[in-house]
Order: sequence, then structure tokens, then C-alpha cells
Amino acid sequence: MNQRLRVAAVVNPAAGGDGERAVAVIEAAGTAAVEVFETTAPGDATNIAYKLAVGDAPPDIIVSVGGDGTVCEVVTGLHRARDSATAAVPPLLVAPAGTGNSTYRGLWNDEPWDTVADRALRGTAVTRTIDLARIEHNDDIVVLGSGSGLFAASLLATRNRPEKGRELLMAAALAAMSTYVPYPGRVWIDGEARYEGGIVETIVGGFRYRGGLLNLVPESIVDDHLLDITLVTSAADMGAFAKAAMHGNVYDVPGIETGRGSRIVIERLDGQPVLFEHDGQVMPETTPSYEISVLPAALTVLSSADAPPWFHEG
Repeated sequence: MNQRLRVAAVVNPAAGGDGERAVAVIEAAGTAAVEVFETTAPGDATNIAYKLAVGDAPPDIIVSVGGDGTVCEVVTGLHRARDSATAAVPPLLVAPAGTGNSTYRGLWNDEPWDTVADRALRGTAVTRTIDLARIEHNDDIVVLGSGSGLFAASLLATRNRPEKGRELLMAAALAAMSTYVPYPGRVWIDGEARYEGGIVETIVGGFRYRGGLLNLVPESIVDDHLLDITLVTSAADMGAFAKAAMHGNVYDVPGIETGRGSRIVIERLDGQPVLFEHDGQVMPETTPSYEISVLPAALTVLSSADAPPWFHEG
């Protein structure tokens, strides 16, 4: 008889999705012994994931059950374990139990969770390594991606709104767009000043989607050892940009700049703090610039055997 997989589910009960159902699907597969670890405060998922990965008997799979912020915390713990452990760190399986679930889409292209869990636990998923990024001034690990300006303002606008799920993110983005003022900024890529002027938004990937629906970095590859940036300048028509993010290619919109490199610096030129987020979490407004560096092949994940187009084949 085959030995059952040992699965550790790190569950954020405060996330925007149905974490109980996500865990129930894993248990219903009948192929794994599932142990649940619930978080009670920010940072818990990082500590839980680290201890699981470096323990005497690490699980076969660690599952992040929450949103993109929970994924980032779990990955931060796994990355720390990778730096300190002598054995391999367990692969990560991401469950869609948050609001936008963009990281989940980046790994599984919105396949139903029931199908994903069955494949992962029956051995028909594949293990891949993907790149991460690091924010240099505070060593934060970035999984999904990061951004300055409008997208961070949209996350702030989600507070106290009645909508749920991806509809909440879309409604908040429209609300933020109606009052947002571009900031004077400069973007550097690998030491070269790529743009200077009015900036509405920068999106650095990472994964291509934000809010689960908006394709904002449409040429980003998650395992090419590089970061892609989409820069929305003050010359862009935001209506055209929003439509292209939903149904077309944002790079076709005039006023959109793009770039790719291993180190990206975003700075605000008037000395005011940059409004900045990563993995769906808005950062404290304390610094006029952010430097983001790629961490090549830094995370092992379970993903579909039919690789989405943002993976290299093989």
C-alpha cells in the first residue's frame, strides 16, 4: 500500500475566500493526511511555514490557504528555510482562498480548485521552480509582484466597500482612478534611467495578472530570471488602458512604457514617499524610492502539467 502524503495547510481565516472549503477539498481527495495550521496575526504564516520546512519531519507539501498576501507570507518562510536548511524545502501548493487569487491563476490558469487539488495529491501535477524578488531596503520577499501609484491606491480604496472577491478589486480600482493624481518619478532598469516624468502606476512582475482579472504585465515570464515592468505614464488614456487590461494588450496603448531587467528602481522626484504595494499589501509610506531585485529560481511550486504561457517549457 502506498504511503499517504503528509500535507500541511497554512490557513488564514481572515482572508477573503472560503478557506474551510479549500481544506475540505484536500481532505476529500482521500490521498493525504492533512494537518491544519491557522494564523491569528500578520506574520504567523511566515513563522509556521519556516518551522514546518526546517523541522525534523517536514511535510511532503505545504499548502497556502488564503489570498496573495498569505502566499507571500508562506513563501517568505519557505525562502528563509531554503537559506538555512540542509534538506530540500517542500513544494508549495497555492489554494484560491483570497480575494483576487492572482498567484493561483499564475500557477494554474484558473483551473477549478477541486481539479487542482486532485492532480496535486495524486501526483499528476508537476514541480517547477519560479523566480521571486526582494525589496532591498527592508528585505521583503515578493511573489506576485509589486507596484507604485494607482494600484496601491486601489488597494486602499477596497476598505469599507460592500463588494466581495474580484468585483471588490475592480470597483475599488475605478473609485481610485477617479481621484488619482500622477506623481513625478523616475524609473531605472539595471542602472539605466529608462523614464522620467509623470507616473500613474508601475507594475513589476512576477506574475502577469493583478486582481485575478487584469493582465498588466502581459509578457512577463515567471522563470526567466528577470523582472518585467509596465509603466503607465501620465500621457496614457486610462480608459483605454483599463479596457486593454481586461480584453487586449496594454502595451498597445500610447503612453505605456515597458522594460525588463534584474534590478528595477522606482523613485519619486519631489521627495514625498512613494505609495507602494507588493502581493496585495500596501507598504508604509516612508521612503521616496524602492529597489526591487530578482531572486532567480528561488521557489519550488506545484503547477499544471500543461504549462501556462508565462512559464518556459521543459
